Amino acid sequence: MTDSSQDRSRQDRFSHSALLDAMPDAVVIVDSEGRVVGFNAMAEGMFGYDRTEVLGQSIELLMPDQFRDTHVEERRRYAEAPHVRPMGAERHLLARHKNGREFAVEISLAPYQTPEGALVVGAIRAVKGRGATSD
Repeated sequence: MTDSSQDRSRQDRFSHSALLDAMPDAVVIVDSEGRVVGFNAMAEGMFGYDRTEVLGQSIELLMPDQFRDTHVEERRRYAEAPHVRPMGAERHLLARHKNGREFAVEISLAPYQTPEGALVVGAIRAVKGRGATSD
C-alpha cells in the first residue's frame, strides 16, 4: 500500500466512524505530520467545514493566522513526549471558523497509537463568554 493510499485509508476509517460522530465534543484527529485524519460531525458544526474539506489538511487551518507558525513547533514538542493533557492551561486558546471568525476554545489532547503510526486526538469545546477577537 502506498503512503497516499494509507493516508486515505486512515482518513476514511476515522471520518466515517459512527462513534466519533456520536461524541458530544468536536473531535479532530491528527497524524504525526499535523494532517487531519479524523473530523467528526460536531467539529463540522463548530468550524463550518465539511470533513471532506479538512481531511488531509494541516491542523493549523483551524487556528488564527497569528498562531499557526508557533503551533508547528508546539506540535513537534508534544510528539517528543505525548501524554493526555489539556492545552493552554495558562492561556486562552482561539480557533478559527471557516468564515474567519475567531472563537475561544478548550482543547484536551490524547495520544493514540495505531499500526500506521502515532496520532493525536483532540477534544474541543467552544467556551461561551470568553469574547472572540474578530467577526
